[in-house]
Amino acid sequence: MRFNSMLLAMGVWLTPIGAPAQDAIFWKTVGDWEISIDTTIGNGCYALASWKGGAVLRIGLNPAEDNFYMLLGNDNWASLEPEQSYDIEIKFGNKPAWEVAARGLQFNPGETVYLHAQSTKFDFIEEFMRQSKMVVTYNGNEIENLSLRGSSRAFKSVIACQEEVDAGALVDDPFAGSGSTSGRKSADPFSN
Repeated sequence: MRFNSMLLAMGVWLTPIGAPAQDAIFWKTVGDWEISIDTTIGNGCYALASWKGGAVLRIGLNPAEDNFYMLLGNDNWASLEPEQSYDIEIKFGNKPAWEVAARGLQFNPGETVYLHAQSTKFDFIEEFMRQSKMVVTYNGNEIENLSLRGSSRAFKSVIACQEEVDAGALVDDPFAGSGSTSGRKSADPFSN
């Protein structure tokens, strides 16, 4: 499968994602990052972190679309509109900026609208893992400057999580075969 080969290459831009808290399964904490599984997109694993200024970043794998995605939000961005297009730039350290076509995504009416992007350009993930900060600009103005402390370990954990999910190591119902995931596999002699 092409998705697994991309994971092995560690080689990104981003499809609609939707995992309200009830559709996410916590996997583990890695430093300041939480690693979880989104059951709404083919059980894709992701990393989530937040910062003092209100920024929230989620970056993960979408097996349903064979790509990766990013969600970036801040409660202070009250004027973001769902489904509206936003051209942003993301710069990691001293690397050239990525031009990103993001869209507004809102999980539920009245909640925060996030910038959402998806891609198969996994060089983006490599820069995310190797650099110490991420600067986001919109219309030439810096809107976020985030420390990426621990991002390498966090995304390595996302990959490990995805490998476990893909191998069927995380299951919801031992009688469902390779069904959905919602927790660690037990030592159930009846599961495959």
